[in-house]
Amino acid sequence: MFSRLRFAISAVYALGLILVSAETPSKPRVALVVGNAKYGAAIGPLRNSVNDAKAVSKTLRGLGFTVIEEHNVTRDELLKVVARFRGQIKDAEVALFYYAGHGISVAGSNYLIPVKSTYQPEAATDLTLRMLAETKLFNAEQVVAEMSAAGARCNLVILDACRNTPLARNPRTRDATARGGLAEMKPPAGSLIAFATDAGHTAQDGAGTNGLYTGELLKHLQTPGLTIEQVFKRTRAGVMAQSEGAQIPAEYSRLVGEDIYLAGPAVPTPAKPALPKAGLVEIPTAKEINQLAAAGKSEECIDALRLAIAANGPGEIAAAPIDTLLEIAKEDLKKATGPSPKVEATMKTCQLALDAIRDFLPADHPRRAGLTAMAQNRLGDCLFLTGKTDAAIKSYNTAIEQAPADAYPFYNRGRAYLVLGKSDEAKADFTTAADPKFKQPGARKLALKALSEFPAPALPDPTR
Repeated sequence: MFSRLRFAISAVYALGLILVSAETPSKPRVALVVGNAKYGAAIGPLRNSVNDAKAVSKTLRGLGFTVIEEHNVTRDELLKVVARFRGQIKDAEVALFYYAGHGISVAGSNYLIPVKSTYQPEAATDLTLRMLAETKLFNAEQVVAEMSAAGARCNLVILDACRNTPLARNPRTRDATARGGLAEMKPPAGSLIAFATDAGHTAQDGAGTNGLYTGELLKHLQTPGLTIEQVFKRTRAGVMAQSEGAQIPAEYSRLVGEDIYLAGPAVPTPAKPALPKAGLVEIPTAKEINQLAAAGKSEECIDALRLAIAANGPGEIAAAPIDTLLEIAKEDLKKATGPSPKVEATMKTCQLALDAIRDFLPADHPRRAGLTAMAQNRLGDCLFLTGKTDAAIKSYNTAIEQAPADAYPFYNRGRAYLVLGKSDEAKADFTTAADPKFKQPGARKLALKALSEFPAPALPDPTR
């Protein structure tokens, strides 16, 4: 096994050298990052947007970007810095504009709200509202047009902004009223525009150091082996999971040409020369193990973990890659409706993850129970989709034992009971999952729907 693992890592690395040389940027990467937070009371100050801008700037610098970073800018300051940005992105490999702050839609166009803005739409007529927005706010289409005209290979515009009028009601959300929303934007060729949430919804400012959307984005920007499109896809999945489906990011893409890997391709670091003693092998690093997990290579990842654990003992090194494998398993199950090679492969990943949790995480590890519940819930979904309903119920039972505060295994077990004709047990599980004590509105909504349609059977929900 050790020889096979070393050979696999060496082969992947050899292939990676080709990819790296083809993907190494010969042109610059340039970003403009803006965080606006110090708004007046009429608009509503924000808690995390400057933190978000700082964190994004730091991450982008680590990815080789030249970053122009600005905080709490007025309209005039924003106009000047965008002009400066345009002058630096001519023929760049990637040009990126990131904005965290308030934003609204007026007459079908999207506007970013500068600090110290005197925009007051209440007294405006339909005829003057658009002119007022053009003179007091900053039209997001302008930065898109400036970037497109500069001729960068790839233009990214990321708006972590609100979707409402500037009469803030809740300073913890990028939200102003219950109405409104950013309008969809049609990017020019070679561009991608990303919104933190869909039109008509709010983007949460976050309870921690960063906003919900930016917190997820930062994780995936730094993941090797992800294309730009995959970065935003995984960000969306993370935001949906964290918000229980209340916030769904959106992208509008017209990217062209070859894939760009912002953090580089998923390639292990070069293996050191083989040790002269027969039977000795190099111990994989945490970075190599996490790269294998991010690439969805579950068998190679677990093999590498086994080597590392054998050398260093069980510990924290195992938690992150196991979590990554289970997140990929969740994504792979989302559109499954029955038996398939992908479902079989996902089932094998779940079983490998359970073995790794048992063997590699100490009994008192704080994530052991939660990861076990995740793996058992996913395994239950795989078993159910392949017609092994009794076995699926056993997996759901274990998930419930390990994470009794998670409503989703109750909901999924209820569906399995329903297929077996055990209506009383199914109804009891749906009723339990619908209980507000779980603080999971997504699960409650699904359970209430199942109760309203009772006893119609359905497929398990793999979102948790």
